[in-house]
Amino acid sequence: MAYVRKVRTAPGAVAVQVARKDAGRVVILAHLGSAHTDAELGILLEQARQVVVGGQAALDFEVSVRAQSMTDVADFRERSLIAELSGPSVAAPVVPPGRTVGASSRLLYDTLGHVYDLLGFDAVGDAVFRDLVIARIVEPTSKLDASRVLADLGAAGVSYKTIDRHVRKIDAGGHRDVIAEKCFAYATDCGGLSLILYDVTTLCFEAESEDALRKVGYSKARRVDPQIVGGLLVDRTGFPLESGCFEGNTAETSTIVPIITSFLA
Repeated sequence: MAYVRKVRTAPGAVAVQVARKDAGRVVILAHLGSAHTDAELGILLEQARQVVVGGQAALDFEVSVRAQSMTDVADFRERSLIAELSGPSVAAPVVPPGRTVGASSRLLYDTLGHVYDLLGFDAVGDAVFRDLVIARIVEPTSKLDASRVLADLGAAGVSYKTIDRHVRKIDAGGHRDVIAEKCFAYATDCGGLSLILYDVTTLCFEAESEDALRKVGYSKARRVDPQIVGGLLVDRTGFPLESGCFEGNTAETSTIVPIITSFLA
């Protein structure tokens, strides 16, 4: 994703650029010029914003802020980052120029974790499972690749063996029942269950042969690979209440009764 970059130049001007991150490196996409006054800086920033938007209409959800000032851009030529205080005996500390040593989407991780806890899913009592849920929401991927997603989110690293061990305990640990109860409690608190909705879909696999679950059946994607049938029961807002997994050659109409029965139980 492109963003606007302001850089102090050697003569003291402020260069305005459009850049993006590529594997941790800054790639300059466009150089709009250098500003020597606040007015020039405002013009260049507006031009840069138009380049980033790319001519597309965008809704501005941010509260308007004051115009950018040249003094707001850090000056690498000044080794003192704290203004000197008045008085002959007090001097500002001298520090070397700063540099970025890493970046992560920790805010996204914390926000999803807060929602997870708010729904009561923390009653499961499995921190690794919680991280896997967050990783799956951000980027659906394999258990092996989940460690990379969590690292990008700034979460504490866990080994693949730890992830695999916790995944194998999900069924025996009763995670599903705990989460289903919390979903039910949340849905009833938010308007009741006078109306519930149900739908199914098919999920295909890149497999040559069928097994006990993955079988060739009617595919919504018009494929002939082994597949499974997944059903989801939700409230009127789309909040999940119950889910089920069936053999790939199961008729869709025959799945609703087991789902309803399971939900009632």
